[in-house]
Amino acid sequence: MKLQLKNITDNIKTKDDTLFGLLSLYKKFNTYFRILTNADNSNLLFQITGNPKKWPKADEIGYKGYRPLKRSELGIIKLSVKYLLPEHLIEQLGTLLGIKVPENEVSITNNLDTDGYYTMEIKAKYLPDIKSTIEKIIDLSPEKKYELLEKCFSKNS
Repeated sequence: MKLQLKNITDNIKTKDDTLFGLLSLYKKFNTYFRILTNADNSNLLFQITGNPKKWPKADEIGYKGYRPLKRSELGIIKLSVKYLLPEHLIEQLGTLLGIKVPENEVSITNNLDTDGYYTMEIKAKYLPDIKSTIEKIIDLSPEKKYELLEKCFSKNS
């Protein structure tokens, strides 16, 4: 007996004005976070990217003495957020992404345009601030995410 397959396009709405329908347009936008520590645990690297395949490029540049911290070590459930690109977060939250740290204690490398990743080198004592910032970004409500997207796109148009 051969099964009849339903035509997929029959039940797809072409116009969905609900919040999740609007956000579905940006489903391909993702941001991934990574925290690395060096051997003597004095410095951390906080990196973000839109594609985790970009991490090897970051490792080639001179971060070989660093090892990534696992989610279990950090106590964070996930290290990614949907519907937002790193560019959106940086544009709306600022270059420090809302981390409360003196600007003279942070070294920022923005390679989003060329290599696809953004790196902040910070002293290890600011790890709790980095973790709380990641958790705040991940816990953004869908309404807040859409609001961030609207602000980004309204500035660029």
